[in-house]
Amino acid sequence: MVQAITVTAPAKVNLHLGIYPGRDERGYHRADSVMIALELADEVTVSPAKGLEVTCEPPLDVPAEKTTIAKAAQRLADAFGVPCNAHIHLVRRIPDKSGMGSASTDSAATLRALCQLWGLDEGDPRVLEIARGLGADVAFFLQPVPSLLVGVGDVLREAFPPLVGMPLVLVRPEGGVSTPAAYAEFDREPSEPCDPEPLCAALRAGDADAVAAHIANNLGEVACRLEPEERVVVDWLRAAEGVVSAQVTGSGSCVFGICESPEAAASVAAAAEERGWWSCATATV
Repeated sequence: MVQAITVTAPAKVNLHLGIYPGRDERGYHRADSVMIALELADEVTVSPAKGLEVTCEPPLDVPAEKTTIAKAAQRLADAFGVPCNAHIHLVRRIPDKSGMGSASTDSAATLRALCQLWGLDEGDPRVLEIARGLGADVAFFLQPVPSLLVGVGDVLREAFPPLVGMPLVLVRPEGGVSTPAAYAEFDREPSEPCDPEPLCAALRAGDADAVAAHIANNLGEVACRLEPEERVVVDWLRAAEGVVSAQVTGSGSCVFGICESPEAAASVAAAAEERGWWSCATATV
């Protein structure tokens, strides 16, 4: 019998996020999203249990049964008609309210790990449908290769060749930006997104310099309005030595900088921490 299965749950950044004005009948915005996974990752371990048990390290601010990983487990069990018997242990390293997909990647990792534990086919369409029902980014994390997603950011349009080892620095101000607040502010002053095609062409070619030149996010300005220190971080990072380009990821509040080298990323991360910001040097996977 399998005793335990551990799965990594990588963070992501949005190399492009284009939100369109207006909402559909479900209340969602149309979105173009180009995401890439990072070395920075949470870790999900599942093991046999009687019933469903969820533990987190460090603890979450919500009851275990209210977490998205608990919802993911229960929906997977219901869809396949199997008992929801598992202990799920989450080790968290990705900050919340940062635009790096923490809850989404944890949910996807839970689905992948439980499929292995329960002997289910990860490629079954029901797994993808469960992922899409949990959140717009969850489907990406089932197979986290560089991807363009459309619709509300949950429909895969194109997957790109891996762009491994591109050095990044992540910097997050103390204040967070909630996703609902960001979209409400966007609706107050909506803007049209730019075309993601130049970035997609750079990813097809594996051209890291061209990728850095075409990162974009029209929610970035919204995040800066909601969290003024975000603007300070963006401006500081763009002026930092060794940073090629910088942008807000998701709805914030983390800002990522594409760097000239891993050494530059480490140096900028250290300087950011001296200013009192959370920071991490990482790379794409």
